[in-house]
Amino acid sequence: MSLYHFHVTQISRGKGQSVCAAAAYRAGEKIHDSYYGEDPDYTKKGGVIHTEIMLPKHAPKEYSDRETLWNAVEFAEKNKRAQLAFSFDFALQNELSEEENIAMARKFIMENFVSRGMICDIAIHAPDKEGGPQNPHVHVMVPMRPLNEDGTWGEKQRREYILDEDGNRIRGSDGKYIFNAVKTTDWSDPDTLNRWRENWAKCINAAFEEQGITERVTHQSFESMGEDYIPQVHEGPKVRAMEKKGITTDIGDWNRLVKWINSEIRKIKTIIDSVLEKYKEYESDKSQKEMDALDLEVALHNYSVSHGKKYGKVSKVKAYVEAIEFIQNNKITCIEDFKVLSKKLYENVATIQSQVRDMDNEMKSINRILERYEAFKKYLPVYQEWYSLPKGRKKERFAEEHDKELTIFRAARRELKEKYPDFTIPVKELKARALELQNAGDLKRKELEEARRLAKEAYKFDKQIAEPYRNMRNKSKYKNGRNEI
Repeated sequence: MSLYHFHVTQISRGKGQSVCAAAAYRAGEKIHDSYYGEDPDYTKKGGVIHTEIMLPKHAPKEYSDRETLWNAVEFAEKNKRAQLAFSFDFALQNELSEEENIAMARKFIMENFVSRGMICDIAIHAPDKEGGPQNPHVHVMVPMRPLNEDGTWGEKQRREYILDEDGNRIRGSDGKYIFNAVKTTDWSDPDTLNRWRENWAKCINAAFEEQGITERVTHQSFESMGEDYIPQVHEGPKVRAMEKKGITTDIGDWNRLVKWINSEIRKIKTIIDSVLEKYKEYESDKSQKEMDALDLEVALHNYSVSHGKKYGKVSKVKAYVEAIEFIQNNKITCIEDFKVLSKKLYENVATIQSQVRDMDNEMKSINRILERYEAFKKYLPVYQEWYSLPKGRKKERFAEEHDKELTIFRAARRELKEKYPDFTIPVKELKARALELQNAGDLKRKELEEARRLAKEAYKFDKQIAEPYRNMRNKSKYKNGRNEI
């Protein structure tokens, strides 16, 4: 299911934050922080699928190194409460592949951020939460201080002094000149943020359009769109982690209540729409079916003629025959049926995709258990030998020499114990289930391939037959309306 999320915060010393630590966490790396003399290490962090630093043309090339860049940002700021960087995060889409999501994010960042002179440190995460929802998203860190054309750090704001009628500066009660602080960039302006939010929605919808996906997202709130739904509160990683462990939170409880309320609103709207639709059908002209059939015939004629003009008479006949077969096979009776069918088929594609993801997630979970079981068996003798040794230097030396084996063993034991407290691992059943999932997944992927083919075909005919006719009909109505005035 498509979703929209675009958020920005500031990384600030006043909040006790380190920009080097923040960059290391997002990129899953180890960075030396010269300002604080620390080495934040997040190399064991999982789920990071892509990182890079995108530089404007005038930026020094050495800033393509993450450690160099953020240490330079730290030392460029003298104030102990300085704001250091903007931190953007926005959601990617499960309907798109990993490569498509990365390409979409890079295009947006280049056109909206880098083109404005912003240095962008990008980290794309796709956390593999076993049994949980997929949550691919982008983190972008941008130094708050702009760069001058010569590659030096510029000013965040400049002073604009208040002048009297003669053009002289005015002093305040403290004897100092009065001035207004004017920002040198519009990066933090609400209008700029709203424009970026809108552009991100356009970027997602363009990618959906290119892939033939009918769903669309919007940056607008329910209220601005005139909808009666209640917005949910953004949960964030801490709340999600607590909820996953079974710890209820106020935000989680609120969002569950909002989902239920919105669900009830949808049901009521569906009932109202159904009643209105039946009323419209009752009031409609009895000859509507004949009109629909005529519209369809005209649209088919226009479609075949356009093919004939482009590709010749043979193509004209072939296109007409293919369209007729498609219409008969799918029981299409009017122009609007094309769009309805296309949407239905793409919903089927999304359903099958979800089933494939569920199978893949279960397979990953099983394989992880089996891998941990093999590690447990492999390093159990090492652990037993260490355990049997009496406390003392010999036991400590043994632990140092076999640190890696003991660490892997304990990690495997801990994960196995969480799922199987009595350590009775159903290995045969798990392997049988894995084989079953593999076979079922192969069949389901073939089904997905066929579903995509049918959906693309329906989308093609909607674009090539129905949409041109709808546009022509709408233009005709508009023209007639102008003539009548």
